[in-house]
Amino acid sequence: MAKHSKLAIGRQAQDAFRELGWPSLLLLVVALILGGGGVRHGLTNLVVQGVALGVILIQPGLVRDFLSRAPRVLVALVVLTLLLPLVQLIPLPSGVWQALPGREMAVEARDMLGEAEGWFPITLDRARTAVALFALLGPLTAILCFSSKPEATLRHGLLLLIGLALVQFAFGVLQFGAGDALKFYTTNETGRFYGFFVGHISSGLFMVLGLCALVGHYVGSKRDTITDLLYVLCGALLVIGIILTNSRSAVALALIPLAWAGLIALRSLRNQSRKVKLGFAIGAVVALLGIGAIAATNERLATTWERFNDLEDSRPDIWNDTMSGIDRYWPIGSGMGTFDEVFQVEESLETLSVKKAARAHNEYLEIALEAGLAGLLLVGGWIAFLLYAFIRGIRSVHAPAILAAALALLCIGLQALIYFPLRNMAVLCVAGLLVALLTAPITIKRDRVID
Repeated sequence: MAKHSKLAIGRQAQDAFRELGWPSLLLLVVALILGGGGVRHGLTNLVVQGVALGVILIQPGLVRDFLSRAPRVLVALVVLTLLLPLVQLIPLPSGVWQALPGREMAVEARDMLGEAEGWFPITLDRARTAVALFALLGPLTAILCFSSKPEATLRHGLLLLIGLALVQFAFGVLQFGAGDALKFYTTNETGRFYGFFVGHISSGLFMVLGLCALVGHYVGSKRDTITDLLYVLCGALLVIGIILTNSRSAVALALIPLAWAGLIALRSLRNQSRKVKLGFAIGAVVALLGIGAIAATNERLATTWERFNDLEDSRPDIWNDTMSGIDRYWPIGSGMGTFDEVFQVEESLETLSVKKAARAHNEYLEIALEAGLAGLLLVGGWIAFLLYAFIRGIRSVHAPAILAAALALLCIGLQALIYFPLRNMAVLCVAGLLVALLTAPITIKRDRVID
């Protein structure tokens, strides 16, 4: 039985590699390894973007297939998302850009240089907005690749995400063992689980996404005792990794896929004998006691629980100052990627500290500041369409994969309330995969109508 289970898992991995294609897999692997550094690590981000562009160039049919086969609303949202930073880079006559809200200081500064009458774009920092535009190459390519093979994406997309999360966990374990020798980024602190990421919060989120995929893949697969144990083992490893990141938000978000796993376990026990139910209950109690004992005696795990005792931080102050910036630049915005440049003007003296905020620690507020009304409408459009896709897909035979993708995107959206999960290439590319996975049933139905 064990040999049969291993062979089945091996065949699934081979099928995923063959059907998804090596370019798609390469993109996600490179994004994980090199794309977790954020905007401050431009060279590694450039490699990810170069790979994404290369994937499109060697498969010129991707764009054509996407435009012809994907849902029209999805195509429109992708195009509008690309157009947003592009439009912000178009030079405007002096009379136009000077009349935009919040440009008074820009006018004064350019007047001192004798350039006030020149043509300038909407964005207050062209380089930052250009970087934001190029950053969209990764998720765009992921959507193109995985939307072109919707049935393969539904079968193997979750398996790919599980594999990436486990690779992240394995590398994090090696980091713990090697100390400073395997640190990817100089800012990584000893005692926290980073893996390939510059921040422990993004590291935890990535494994939460893998945990969502793991539960969804379990529901949609053929199972036996050995495979059940393998799924439990993989889930336990990811949970340990999440706790070791010391990220409070990641630990809280992990409760979402764990609650789903708990419901699945309870449902499976309905038709079991009393002896099996008793054994399960005893096993659950032993597992909880074991986890509690480990958490109580392990210094690194205990650090995570201690962080929940102090929930006060500087985020509310940053949000208040960000609101001032939103008011200043509303409804046009300051330009995608410009938050760090314009926020310094809004930061109140009462909350000023040596450490820069750098980000709004709320994706929605940051988008409102950088893109104004257009950005918020675009975010609303994405949420509405993905909710529609979820309602359509959850009624299909692909419900487990759809629910897994929806919960993973929900975790990203929830963490975006207190962090900036979509500001690194790794999570951006995975978000592209999740969008393709969630909308795959609509694409498949369209294909059947055309055929």
